[in-house]
Amino acid sequence: MKKNRFLDLYQNFPAKERKQFVLYVHSVFFNQNKNLQALIEVIEQCIKTKKAVDKREVYILCFPQEAYNELKYNNLVSDLLYLFYDFLAQSRYTREKVLQKQLLIRTLLDQECLEPCVMHLERYAQLQEAQSWQDSNYWYAAYQLQDLQDQHLMSQEKRTYTPHLQSRSDALDRYYQLEKIKIACDMASRSTAVKANYHCAFIDDIIHWYQDHPQELASFPAFQLYLAAFNMFTRNDEGAYLQLKNLLQTHLKLIPQQELRLLYTYVLNFAVLRINSGETKYYQEILLLYKLLLDEAIIFKNGTLTQWTFTNIITAGIRTRDYEWTERFIEDYQHYLAPDLRQNVYTYNLVNLYFEKKDYHSALRKLHNVEFTDAFYHLSAKLIQLKTYYLLAEHEALLALINATRRFVQRNRQLSDYQKKSSLNFLHILQRLSQLYYAAMNIRDAGKFKKQLENDLEALQPLANKQWLEEVFEQNFSFATKH
Repeated sequence: MKKNRFLDLYQNFPAKERKQFVLYVHSVFFNQNKNLQALIEVIEQCIKTKKAVDKREVYILCFPQEAYNELKYNNLVSDLLYLFYDFLAQSRYTREKVLQKQLLIRTLLDQECLEPCVMHLERYAQLQEAQSWQDSNYWYAAYQLQDLQDQHLMSQEKRTYTPHLQSRSDALDRYYQLEKIKIACDMASRSTAVKANYHCAFIDDIIHWYQDHPQELASFPAFQLYLAAFNMFTRNDEGAYLQLKNLLQTHLKLIPQQELRLLYTYVLNFAVLRINSGETKYYQEILLLYKLLLDEAIIFKNGTLTQWTFTNIITAGIRTRDYEWTERFIEDYQHYLAPDLRQNVYTYNLVNLYFEKKDYHSALRKLHNVEFTDAFYHLSAKLIQLKTYYLLAEHEALLALINATRRFVQRNRQLSDYQKKSSLNFLHILQRLSQLYYAAMNIRDAGKFKKQLENDLEALQPLANKQWLEEVFEQNFSFATKH
């Protein structure tokens, strides 16, 4: 079967949703093409039995009187893909109760069916009142509700004052203001990582208005959160950082998970910025934040952890020397990694932990028992192995692995140019360091060698593991000049 977008997308969905889609395809309201019904049944059976879909067998099943036609078959698969897109949209619609009410009431108003509108407007208002957190979605829905209520009254041709027009304007203001401060936060956050020339019009006017109306700000907690995040990034303000953390803790049980993930990402990003500025105490902050996110299940997306989040948590654990907790985390949470990445990510991070604990023999034993399938993790593990050989004074093994790793880097097509260059520079300096460490040098020769290495450490960019190289350089130069 030709590699197609439908199968790539569909087979990654949970079995429960796939079962619902099968029912959707068999519903004549949504689909009247019987060939699509036959196709989805075959695909489902193949997924269950882990067999490849034979497109010719499917074609004979759908078109028994015809010779195989590649274009016709591909069109059939394409039709199934777009039917699946419709299913995903329909599934989302069934979960959006407020949107259902909006569309229903608008349709009733268009048809001038005013009486049933009363009941549905009341139900819409109840849905709004049940919302525990007044985010952007809440205020946009409130704006829509006031609009529909106003239309309903105006349709009765009653010339009287109604509060809905003013309420509609107020709700729209809050929706707009909240969306603007959220966009401004994203701009400020991204500008810390990449050079960008973002401009968020009217944001200063909005902020100044709320500063002049503190009672309005006090009644708008969602805006308070993003205002604290905005001040944290634009002013590099630790006070705003602490304010944002406190606000998040206060409203933790009310804010939707997706929004919590975003806001805590802002908090983590600020802590990383402080670390990059030399404030290593923030590693403890990061670890405490990650522990909170794990305990509250905020950090998971669709029940999984990304490989980068997993690794970042371990890095925080290592930097704070909380080795026992970190090893327990690796063992307990590896199952939340995507299956195709799990073994690589788990093994690499466990090896890295052993190395940082100076348990070099355990690191080497773990490396000998695994074959990395991902080029990035393969290379990263080799760099740890090289550093381990160096520290254990395994000179011959070190030189052999330097040569083997250099060939791997030069030949591998999965690695980026940056990864290749930084790794090759690391190998060059490590080989020179090994010469300094093992050679019998007098002070004069060692001094020249030191100068050459200092120049290399400064000139060779990018350079992997630069801090570690500088540390062992200082140690080994002292060793060489004393011997």
